[in-house]
Amino acid sequence: MEIKADALVLRTADYGESDKMLTLFTLQYGKISAAAKGVRKAGAKLRFAAQPFCFAEYVLAKRGERYTMISAANTDGFYALRENIDKFYAAAALVGICDALLYDGIVNEELFLYAVNALRGMCEGDEAEELITFFLKALELSGYMLDLTACAECGAVLEGKAFFDIAGGCFTCPDCAKGAGVSESTLEVLKKCAGKPYRAAPVSADGKRRALKLLNAYFRAKTDAEVKALDEYIAMLSAGE
Repeated sequence: MEIKADALVLRTADYGESDKMLTLFTLQYGKISAAAKGVRKAGAKLRFAAQPFCFAEYVLAKRGERYTMISAANTDGFYALRENIDKFYAAAALVGICDALLYDGIVNEELFLYAVNALRGMCEGDEAEELITFFLKALELSGYMLDLTACAECGAVLEGKAFFDIAGGCFTCPDCAKGAGVSESTLEVLKKCAGKPYRAAPVSADGKRRALKLLNAYFRAKTDAEVKALDEYIAMLSAGE
């Protein structure tokens, strides 16, 4: 039996002398694993289809619960992401988040489309903002939506410094002050990336880094998942300041 699937490569692992095992996020079938035979050989025709972040239409042979890649037609290789180290790690963090949130065989069309669009945005734009925007949407789709507009305790509008309760997944104002302090820049970055009204002046590189640290801590608390590429990207942002 053969199937066709639009898919994004989430992860690869060397297998045997010249093969790879691919973890694919497919639009039609959710997350699946597939063998890619001979793709590590020099000049292999399907080598492109086993590269990080490759977005292609895959033809897979299915035998029982096992899939093997037969052919692939490239849709977008996102090559710009491999030419810039910051963009590469941001993209690796994005697919790592997908990998952690997805269960095998569970279709999530909305997350797939957000992932592809975010990778496209990273190629030309600010990869940190694209990653934060995607992260917020991925959390929302997984049932972990954050309210960035009002204090969870008193309902006051969140402005300036705020506080974030990781366990509750909510923000509070300085008067209610529940959780760890969140800088004004961090809060405005999160509002901007969530598509909410925000103040441009406080938005900064440090705010983006802190926003990712906050989201990462919340993500770990809710999923027990660790995305190493995300940790490395945050460290890179810290080193670049």
